[in-house]
Amino acid sequence: MTDNADGMPVHYIEDTAAFELLCEQWRSKECLVVDTEFIRTNTFYARMGLLQIADDEAIYLIDPLRIDNWEAFTTLLNTPSCCFVIHSCSEDLNLLQTFLGCLPASLFDTQLAASFLGLGFSVSYQALVSELIGIDVAKGETRSNWLQRPLTESQLLYAANDVRYLLELYNILKQQLVEKNRLQWLDTECMQLLETAQRSEVSKNWEFYYTGISNAWRLNDSGLEILQKLCYWREHKARNNNKPRSWIVKDAELLSLTKQLSLLDVQSLTEMPSISEVDARFLSRYSGELLQVLKATDSDLGEIDREILNKPLGPVLRKKLKQCQEVVQTKAAQLEMAPELIGRKKQLLEFLRDFERAGEIVWSGGLSGWRRQLLEPDFQQIMSDEN
Repeated sequence: MTDNADGMPVHYIEDTAAFELLCEQWRSKECLVVDTEFIRTNTFYARMGLLQIADDEAIYLIDPLRIDNWEAFTTLLNTPSCCFVIHSCSEDLNLLQTFLGCLPASLFDTQLAASFLGLGFSVSYQALVSELIGIDVAKGETRSNWLQRPLTESQLLYAANDVRYLLELYNILKQQLVEKNRLQWLDTECMQLLETAQRSEVSKNWEFYYTGISNAWRLNDSGLEILQKLCYWREHKARNNNKPRSWIVKDAELLSLTKQLSLLDVQSLTEMPSISEVDARFLSRYSGELLQVLKATDSDLGEIDREILNKPLGPVLRKKLKQCQEVVQTKAAQLEMAPELIGRKKQLLEFLRDFERAGEIVWSGGLSGWRRQLLEPDFQQIMSDEN
């Protein structure tokens, strides 16, 4: 295998004892740069093929297929004094959460940091390295098989280069954030990313997945109760079978099934009706199980809340949405930041729906914290306008 990446030593680690020793040494580091290579083409949970870690001395390619004890690494993750630097961290965090049940105590996302500095909302690692360091990084092995063994020389070099320049990016971006007094903003966003990754595997949160189904708001309350049960069941089934949600049943099929069932007395059904818009193989395989789920009277799911459905805005709020978006664009231009970072449409819709429900401005969720400081004066004026 390659023994260096652009002058930095590369070590391939497939021995648990050696990995544990490294984890002990890394605990004294101020930061480590991290990346993962994984496959998630036909499973619900991503399967880790390689873990890349770099410090200021070398790059380490950890073979997760050979490591049989991860306790030292989870201890490292839980060390607040050691910051984990990751580029576009969401999928990596999800992998760590599902694979190890553990997330970093301290996080710095270089893609997010770049967006705070006006370098693009979703800038790639390769583009950022080119922009700030002036080096072109190849990306030819992105979709290769990371579970094969042995890994090819090309794969190993690609994986090493994926962390080779992250520490340098971290130092550049952190310094610029400090100069612009935005480091605290990044810290807040990174904490929210960690919280989101942690919540994804908390089953209590799955009872709200029905609200994300397109056109669910058109259903009556009994229909929403059915949809809630079906979505909750699918979350368990996808995880237990380790298959993508859509491989179990698609969103549109769940909605079609719900519409049909809401017209019937579910408690009296002895078999699941056939519906043209729903895959017959799905109904054949799961009809008995679904009927049991729908007939169950001891469900601990929360009550249906129509207020959190994605119902289209009325004319007045549509006008206010446009005005809020204009404010976001203006603030973004003034601060030389990505407008999506200041206020995405989804966040603005949530803000407006909260206002409609409460009858007053509610600064919660995505627009709280530093965003509120930026937007509150203009948004208060918009929301106080009765036109």
